[in-house]
Amino acid sequence: MPVKTNALSSFKISATGLSINYMPEYLAQELGYYAEEGLEVSSYVPSPWTKVLTDINSGEYQAVVGGIWCPLIYKRRVKSYFAFAKVTSRCPMSLLSREPIENFKWSDLEGRKVLTSGGNGASPGLFLAGVASEGRADVSKINFVHDFTIDMLQELFVGGFGDVIMMKSDLAAQLETQGKGHVLTDLTISGGSVPWSVYYTTPETLARPDNICGRFTKALQRAQTWLRSHSGSDCSDILARNWPKVDLKKAIDIVDEYKAQGMWPETVRIQEEELSRWQKFLIAGGVIDGEIPYDEIVDSRPYEYASHQLGN
Repeated sequence: MPVKTNALSSFKISATGLSINYMPEYLAQELGYYAEEGLEVSSYVPSPWTKVLTDINSGEYQAVVGGIWCPLIYKRRVKSYFAFAKVTSRCPMSLLSREPIENFKWSDLEGRKVLTSGGNGASPGLFLAGVASEGRADVSKINFVHDFTIDMLQELFVGGFGDVIMMKSDLAAQLETQGKGHVLTDLTISGGSVPWSVYYTTPETLARPDNICGRFTKALQRAQTWLRSHSGSDCSDILARNWPKVDLKKAIDIVDEYKAQGMWPETVRIQEEELSRWQKFLIAGGVIDGEIPYDEIVDSRPYEYASHQLGN
């Protein structure tokens, strides 16, 4: 049980980005769920993003929100991190091609130059290669270009470099409207379910006697449950505050689309089958040697505490 005190416990998140698909985290703050758990939650995005590991290693930060691929790659090699809750279950990106491809299938990527960002993490390219392989494409025949930041790749694509680019779905739709490409597929739908973004931390933080990760997970679960029964318009204040340059109606539509596409399922639990699928992609990409058992990468105790507390 959490320790009851008058003071709030600090829960600092080092984030790999500020993203609409992290909405349950922001909602838990807005709805007062963290405070009800005795938590004072704050978040920031370091530059470079790899500083997230320095942050949690120091003990000053209690969690990272980002890709589970990072703990998987570090496991048994450098340091042991554990994921304990999931905030997004889909890849929020699309494929945009320079020329239209009728009745697109994954093998259509063969022989083409496909741009996927690598500057902010390995997940986009590894995920796309895995999905394409599942779709019976010969990945060895796809020319992946990933050694640039997404901003550089977008500029280069518009300037004539590459045949297909992987980018955020809303931006891909915007470029299509401007006549600068053709959306081939929305990976939020066609890419299937994976633990795309999770919260992970050190064994030391998970072992804290005040169960700080369990209390955070309970608040996150409450927010996700709330979001599933509300519309994007109910998130207007958060959207306007965090993404002032994005048209509010468009931002609301994105939330509603994510809901419909399975971005936020019933629970924040990391599912065994989706983690196994993601690991197969990482094995095929040559970044892990074999599948790591679920219990070696996921600490289920915070979710089990939240589920018990919420009567699930």
